Amino acid sequence: MQFFAEEDTLLGSLVSSLQPKKTETQKNWGVFAILFMAGLILIIISIPFASFLILNPKPFCLLFSAGSFVILLSMLQIIELKTLFNKISSSAATLLYLVSLIACLYTGMFYMGYFYTLGLLSLQIASLIYLTVSLFPGGKTGMHAAFHLLKNQLKGIFLKKTFLPL
Repeated sequence: MQFFAEEDTLLGSLVSSLQPKKTETQKNWGVFAILFMAGLILIIISIPFASFLILNPKPFCLLFSAGSFVILLSMLQIIELKTLFNKISSSAATLLYLVSLIACLYTGMFYMGYFYTLGLLSLQIASLIYLTVSLFPGGKTGMHAAFHLLKNQLKGIFLKKTFLPL
């Protein structure tokens, strides 16, 4: 913490020379961590409201959607806006996320139904995970490999005549 902001004084220049210089990326990682944790906290706060989803889906949808949106905004802190826009705009998951976010808020606010809200929340979770992981190097390839593995496992389970792994 710098108490002497003026570097033209002797004490101010001494204090500023002893402090480590932070680069922009170090500053952005801190803001990213704070925003990411805030988004996770909003999602964690929304979990107790999930038990009342049938009666009143509004608080759960609002908190969960706000948390997922804050997590996506935290990605802006570590990836430049132009790079983020190029990565996100080339993905169908972005459109899926935005549609599920808006539709989830709509169904939650106007009580459209339990199953609609649950389906849209599931879609929102899946697309947020895909978007978040795909922004990191190698994330998109890893997600495609995981989806391919999951698809093969599900195909193997449902195309068998029995569900028992014998």
